[in-house]
Amino acid sequence: MIKAKAGHQGRSNLRGEQHTSHADQDPKLPGSLTRRELLGASAPLLAVLTGALPLGLSAAAPPWARAAAAAAPSGSASGPIIPSPEVKAALDKALARAIPKAKTAVALRLVFHDAGTFSSPPGDGGLNASIQYELDRPENRGLKRGWRIVEQVRDDLRGTTAEGLATDADLVALAGAFAVRLCGGPDIPLALGRPVAAAASPDPPGRMPAEDFTAAQLKANFASKGFSVQEMVALSGAHTLGSKGFGDPTRFDNEYYQSLLRRPWTNKDDPMASMIGLPSDHVLPDDPECLPYIQQYAADQEAFFRDFSAAYVKLTSLGVPGWA
Repeated sequence: MIKAKAGHQGRSNLRGEQHTSHADQDPKLPGSLTRRELLGASAPLLAVLTGALPLGLSAAAPPWARAAAAAAPSGSASGPIIPSPEVKAALDKALARAIPKAKTAVALRLVFHDAGTFSSPPGDGGLNASIQYELDRPENRGLKRGWRIVEQVRDDLRGTTAEGLATDADLVALAGAFAVRLCGGPDIPLALGRPVAAAASPDPPGRMPAEDFTAAQLKANFASKGFSVQEMVALSGAHTLGSKGFGDPTRFDNEYYQSLLRRPWTNKDDPMASMIGLPSDHVLPDDPECLPYIQQYAADQEAFFRDFSAAYVKLTSLGVPGWA
């Protein structure tokens, strides 16, 4: 779900589940995914006081969200919180101040490296803001810039309607989603309420996919986090952001997959060609399980956006009890 990318500050990584229809199609079709379903895929719902809407839950929340909130035990503190429009606006304003296009790749990479510590079994690790205690690991080189984004957003939220509603783990997830949207990618709705790791409590090392993994090793690593081959391929499209030669480094599109099919790194006449992508990118189009999804996303950007969005919601729920 995330490759260990020592020395590559502009990269992120993961993979997705097959959908071939558009999001505005009949919701009964297996390939369709509505915004409500996207958010609902994160998990059940929320921490509340009996009979009251939880702080931050919009009064206009859909009936299924209100019912789940009302049914939650008194004093419970688990489950996703749907931010109200006012809270979302405050979050977006703070994110916009902290994330110019030049920082979008590192913001997205931070998500993958925080969430990438998840493994099941044993079911620990995941997106819990423990990345702040793991910044000196070789695979996290360059991510101190990414963590400073979280700190800036947290500071900018003071005195706003969103103060105290988004945890640092939420801010990691939101920063990555904002980066995707800022660069022309899909708008990915996310809930709030992710718990954070205990102070100075890093997640176990050695769980990130490495740059030189074979396709078999990548698939095994992603499977250990609960991802299918398609989800792995979809999440790998995050490599479209950054400086590894997959088109415009600040444009989130399907150029990554088109480049994989062209295999430019095989051009022996161009000494720079071998620098396009990572070795673990190069192995994907040669894998018979990965190739059909690469071909699909290369031809259909909307399918890529849809499947990436669904896989991103799943990625940002890793390690959160009851959210997956």
